[in-house]
Amino acid sequence: MRVLILGDVHGQHGKLAAALRQAQADYRIEAAIQVGDFGFYKNLLGAASAGRVRYPVPLHAIDGNHEDHAWLRRARLTGAAHSWARELNLIYQPRPSVAVLGAAKVGFLGGALHVDRPQKHNWLGGFPNYILRRHREQAVTLFNRERPELIVTHSCPARIGLGMQSTAAMQPGVAEHIVAAGFDPGPADDCGEVELSRLWCELAYKPRAWVFGHFHRAHEAVIEGTRFVGVSDELDGPHRRLAIWDTEEKKLLLCPADPSAGNPG
Repeated sequence: MRVLILGDVHGQHGKLAAALRQAQADYRIEAAIQVGDFGFYKNLLGAASAGRVRYPVPLHAIDGNHEDHAWLRRARLTGAAHSWARELNLIYQPRPSVAVLGAAKVGFLGGALHVDRPQKHNWLGGFPNYILRRHREQAVTLFNRERPELIVTHSCPARIGLGMQSTAAMQPGVAEHIVAAGFDPGPADDCGEVELSRLWCELAYKPRAWVFGHFHRAHEAVIEGTRFVGVSDELDGPHRRLAIWDTEEKKLLLCPADPSAGNPG
């Protein structure tokens, strides 16, 4: 079974459906995963439903930092989120969760710190844009029990040698909205989420691959045998690469968007 993994969408649901149809035709994907900043807003999902957008394969999505988290939490608690599977072919993966796709297990943990705005703490709902310690602790327990071969998060772990760097334009926002608010973004040349760093360190079993988005650009690194891949936010660029998870071989392939352009890596 082939599963396409896509980066930040930010509510472009029609464009996303078209990208899935193209990948289905070119690579015979049977499911897809979206790594957060999906566009979980009442008006955006309502417009997708009204416009009869339906994803051609089951789409498993996590939340990023740019979502309406209070509304998303209510939708899940009231059962409204169940209708998304029927209407849109969309499956929301809560923090944390594990899904079996084909012959492989996938672990999910959404959320990330804001760089461009103040953090939305959501004290009453307990579901902020960033990852809480209890979310990480729950993920450690769940992932160590289920041992997923692939982990999907919105951002990446900081301070473990991935070498992810924020752009110079984002540095003032990091200082104002993360550091000044009492959060640790990690060093400038190895930034990410500290709660994900702790998750990584507490995993008794390291996954084959770990995929993330958030930074809107491609990135790769191998740490302790785990292949970390950051996916870009491109949905239709002709020279982009597609991240495809092979659930039988439990292997992550990076394939050209145009199958005639080269071999997967």
